Amino acid sequence: MRTDLNKTLFYKWARTAGALLAAILLFAAATTSNARSQTNGINQDPAKLQGHVVVSGKLVTLGDLFDNAGDVSHKAVFRAPSIGQSGTISASRVIEAARRAGLSNIASTTIQSVKVLRDSQLVSESDIVASLITQLRAKGYVSAIDQVNVELSTHYVDQHAASSAARAFDIRSLRFDRNSGRFTASLKIGGRQDLSAMRIAGRATETVLTPVMTRNIRRGDIITDSDITLTPMPKREVLLSKPAPMANVIGMAARQALRAGMIANSSYFTAPDIINRSDVVTILFQTGALKLSMRGKALMAGAKGDVITVQNLQTSRIIRGEIVGAGLLQINKPMNIIAALGANE
Repeated sequence: MRTDLNKTLFYKWARTAGALLAAILLFAAATTSNARSQTNGINQDPAKLQGHVVVSGKLVTLGDLFDNAGDVSHKAVFRAPSIGQSGTISASRVIEAARRAGLSNIASTTIQSVKVLRDSQLVSESDIVASLITQLRAKGYVSAIDQVNVELSTHYVDQHAASSAARAFDIRSLRFDRNSGRFTASLKIGGRQDLSAMRIAGRATETVLTPVMTRNIRRGDIITDSDITLTPMPKREVLLSKPAPMANVIGMAARQALRAGMIANSSYFTAPDIINRSDVVTILFQTGALKLSMRGKALMAGAKGDVITVQNLQTSRIIRGEIVGAGLLQINKPMNIIAALGANE
C-alpha cells in the first residue's frame, strides 16, 4: 500500500518538474530570440537614415548610413568617393541596398538624398611654403632670424591627404642654390598611393625691414613720415643700397627726384635749404667786443652750415658767408675787408 502511494507521489512530482523545466526552456528560448531580434537587421528600434555622412575608408557601410543598424552595421554597400571628395546617392538607392544587406526595419524618412564625404587632411600652398621655410632654416640655407619669402614657380593646387596618414605630406630631396636663391624638392602627399611624388621649385629670399619711399619725390621736397615706410626688401639688395636710418631721413630734403619703392639711401638726402636764392639776409661779423652787421642778397640757396655767396646791398661787393640760421649768415674776415664793405655797427 505504501509502495503504491510513493509511486503516485513520484509521478506527480515528475510531471510538475517536467512542466517547470519546459517553462524555463521556453522562457530562455524567447529571451534568446528577443536578444537576437534586437541585434540583427530586424531590430526593435528602426534604423534611421542619415543625410550627411563622413567616412574615412574606401567603403561605405550600413553603420555609416544609418543610426541603429544593429549587427549588420559592418556590411559595406557602396564604394566611398576619392580622398577629400564627396558624392551624392538617392535615399531610395540607399534603402534598397540596406534591405538587400539584411536591414529590414528602417524608419520612414523625408531625406531625398545622402551626401557622402571622404575624410582627409587638406594640404594647401601655404602649408608647403611654411614647411619649406622650416627646412631651409634647419639646413642652414637661410638665416634663422631674418624674414624669408618663398615664391613657388607655379601655383600649387590644394591636395588631400588620407585622414589616417601620420603626416599630411613630406618634402624630400631639398636642394638650394645660395647664389640665386632657387630651390627644388620632391613633395609626397600622405596616404595617397594614387598620387606620384610631385616636383616643386621656386625661390627663397631673405628680407629685412628697410626704409622705402612711398611716393614719387621731387628734388628739394622735404621728407615727412608719410613719405617713407619700413618694408621687407631682399637682404642682398639692401646691403648694396646702404639705406639710411629712417629717423635720419625725415625732415631732410631730396637731393634728386626719387621714385616710389626706392630704398632710402643716405646720399639721396641733404639738409633742407633755409635760405633761397635772392633772399634778403643779414650778414654778421663778430670779433671780441666788436659786432658788425649788414644787409645782403643771397646769390644762391643753402642749408644750415653751407657757405654761400651774397651781395652787400650797400656796396654791391660780393662776399661769402656761412649760413647759421634762417636768413642769417656769418663771416670771419679781417677787419679791413669788413670795413671796405661798408658795415654798420
